[in-house]
Amino acid sequence: MAFNAMWKPGPDAAAAMHVNGNTTQPALVIYLDPDSLAIMPPRDQDEWPGFIRLMHELRDGATDVADHLSRAIHRNGDT
Repeated sequence: MAFNAMWKPGPDAAAAMHVNGNTTQPALVIYLDPDSLAIMPPRDQDEWPGFIRLMHELRDGATDVADHLSRAIHRNGDT
């Protein structure tokens, strides 16, 4: 099942790890101001290696986007 979504983050957007409810299982939560998106690991620990890989890819992809935008700002003479 495919899921595509697009949000424009508000001024107070942030991302953080959040421990969900009464469990000790963390989730990556992206607070988009005002909406939020939680990405939770699978319940089956056998599936965690693939989820960990995805978390690393999200981290790396976010770094790539931030670096690209930073270079664009500097090329345009903005600081």
